[in-house]
Amino acid sequence: MRRFELAIRNGIVLTMNAEMRVYNPGSIGISEGRISYVGGDEIKGEEEIDARGCIVIPGLVNCHTHSPMTLFRNAVEDQPLEKWLKEYVWPVEAKLKPEHVRVGAMLAAAEMALHGITCFNDMYFFMEEVAKAAVEIGIRGVLSEGLVELFSSRSSEEILRKGVSFAERYHGWKGLIWAALGPHAEYSCSLEFLERVREEADRLGVGIHIHLAEVKPPVDEFIEKHGKTPVQALDEIGFLRRDVIIAHGIYLSDEDLKILKRRDVAIAYNPVSNMKLASGAARIDEMLRLGIRVGLGTDGPGSNNTLDMIQDMKIASLLQKLRYMDPRSLPARSAVRMATRGGAEALGLDDLIGSIEVGKRADIVVIDTRKVRYQPIRDPYTALTYCGSGSDVKDVIVDGKIVVKDGALQTADLEEISKKFSDAVADLFQ
Repeated sequence: MRRFELAIRNGIVLTMNAEMRVYNPGSIGISEGRISYVGGDEIKGEEEIDARGCIVIPGLVNCHTHSPMTLFRNAVEDQPLEKWLKEYVWPVEAKLKPEHVRVGAMLAAAEMALHGITCFNDMYFFMEEVAKAAVEIGIRGVLSEGLVELFSSRSSEEILRKGVSFAERYHGWKGLIWAALGPHAEYSCSLEFLERVREEADRLGVGIHIHLAEVKPPVDEFIEKHGKTPVQALDEIGFLRRDVIIAHGIYLSDEDLKILKRRDVAIAYNPVSNMKLASGAARIDEMLRLGIRVGLGTDGPGSNNTLDMIQDMKIASLLQKLRYMDPRSLPARSAVRMATRGGAEALGLDDLIGSIEVGKRADIVVIDTRKVRYQPIRDPYTALTYCGSGSDVKDVIVDGKIVVKDGALQTADLEEISKKFSDAVADLFQ
C-alpha cells in the first residue's frame, strides 16, 4: 500500500480535470506540497483525513474581492454603487491606515480559509499588509494596489509608482503571493494612464486587474466622450491581453465579447454584489459559449457581505437562469468548475492549482455533506451547488499544509484577530 505525508481517504473526489473525473470513493496522496496520487486505491499517510461522507474539491479560487473591506461589512446597505462609493466608502477609506487594512485583511483571510477559499484575487490599498495577512493565515493571493487616478490629488506617475513598487517587492513572495497592477476602472483612470499601466505590467511580467463595464451610467458617459465602448478603446491602445482580468463586465456589446475572446481576456463574475447593488447581470452563458475564461468572485465584504463562494455558486447559477429565462443556464457542474479550475484559468494559474491532478500544488477542500439538507446525494455537483454553504467546510489544505482542520483554523488565533478587528472598526467609524 502506497504511503504519503498526508492522505485524504474515502471521499467523493471531484478532480475537476479535463475529463471531470470523479472518484467515489476516492483517495488523494500528498507529499512535499504536491499531489502525488489521486484515484480509487487504498493509501496510507503519516497524517490522514477521513473524508467519508464528504465531497472533496480543489481549493476555491476567489477571482475578485477587496478583502480588507470586512471593515465596511454591514456599515452601509441598500444604496446604488455610485452613492455607496462616493458618499460612504471613499470618505472612510481616506482615513485608512496600514494597521486598519492589516486587521481587516486578517479577518478576511481567516474567513476565506474557513470557507474553503485557498486563493484570492484582491485589489485595495496598503497591499503589503494584505500580503502579510494571507501568508500568516496560509492562503494564496494575487494582489494589486488599487490605482485610482482621476479622483486623486497625487500625480499619475506617483499613483502608478505605488502599484509598481508593491509588485516589485511582493511578486512571488513566500511562494504564496503573486502581484498584479490594479487600475481601478475605466471611469477612474484615463486612457493615457492605462497605457502606462500596460507598459509597466509588460516590464514587470505581472497581470492586470481592473473593474470594467460594471454599471451602465459610466459606460454611457465613456461612449459619449470617446465615441466607442471601454473595451474597444482599451483594445485600440493595446491594453487587452491574456494577463488581464476584468471584474464584472456586465455592459458589454456583442463586439466587446468578440474582442475579449480574441485577446483572451478573462472575466471575474460577481453575482451577489451585482444583484445587491442592482448593477445588472453579466452575459455569462454567452461568454462561456465563446470560450472566454470566466472565474467566480465574491467582490468585497462591503457589497456581498460574506466571503462564501460555496453559497455564491448557487446564486451565480440562479442569476444566469433568470437572466436568460432558461433553467439550463450555468448548470451546477459549470458553477463548481467556475469556482475552482475556471478561477485558476482566469488568473493564469491553472498549471499550479485549480484541479486535483498529480503534480499540481496540493490545495484541497473537504466539505462535510453528512448534513440533512444534502440528502440524498444523487449528484455531487448539484448537491454542492444547490445545498452547500461555506460553513460545511471541514478541512482545508494549501500547498500541502493543513490550514483548517475539523472546521477550526489552525494557523492563527481567531479570537485575537476578532478583538483587533473590532478595535479597528470602532476607530474608523467612531
